[in-house]
Parts: sequence; structure tokens; C-alpha cells
Amino acid sequence: MENYQDLKIRQQKELNDFEGIFFAFNNEQFKEGMEKVGLTIEDKKQIFSLSAGGYIRKDRSSAFSAMFKRHAEEKNTRKQEEKFLFDSLVYELQNHEFCITLDTADALNALGYNKEDIDPKIMKKAIAEVMQEVNA
Repeated sequence: MENYQDLKIRQQKELNDFEGIFFAFNNEQFKEGMEKVGLTIEDKKQIFSLSAGGYIRKDRSSAFSAMFKRHAEEKNTRKQEEKFLFDSLVYELQNHEFCITLDTADALNALGYNKEDIDPKIMKKAIAEVMQEVNA
């Protein structure tokens, strides 16, 4: 069964490999990006801005939205599994330097959770795991 970190890596790879999307922060990069997705600079009406420098072909936007929906559904389904939830909490607590801040907010935010979404026993166990690794 795929763990949290593997799920994140797979989903990131799917995003990175998605055809019809590019990022550009100047005119030269924009021109190169348009060519990369099979368009010319004159084809601007065939793209959407994703903001933050991202662009997508209009004819790929439905597939892009479907991919994001599937990614969210995968996470929602898997977070019902105690081991997956525990692993995801440990990963994000470590990633957001809980051992320094002692604040769970950033980790929970990264997971799309609120404190109320998490069984306190699982949160306590995840925090203990993170702190044990720090003190090892």
C-alpha cells in the first residue's frame, strides 16, 4: 500500500508531467512555453492563466481539474486509514519543524485538516514520534 510520502511524490510527478501546462516569468519564457505546448505566441486565446506564472491550454483544463479532484479524493479516502493519517502527520510535523515551533498549525494546514479533524490519540502519538526522533 502506498504511504503518504510515496503518494505525494506520485502526485507531484503527475503534476510535473502534465501536458499542456507551463510557467513563464518573462516574455521569452512565455514564448518558449507556448511553443512547448504546441501553440504560437498569437494563440493567447487558447490558454488560461493559472496565476503565479502558470498557464494551461484551454483544451487541457478539464483534464487538469479532474487530476486535482482525483488527487484530493485519494487523500480523503486514505486519511480514513489510521496508519496513513499517522504517517502523514509525522511527515508534515517534521517538514514544518514542529520540534522547533511546537505548533501543529502549519502541518495541519499542509494536510488540509483542522485540529477537530484529527483523533487526539493519533495526534499525540505522531507528536511523540517526531519528538522521539529529535531526541534520539
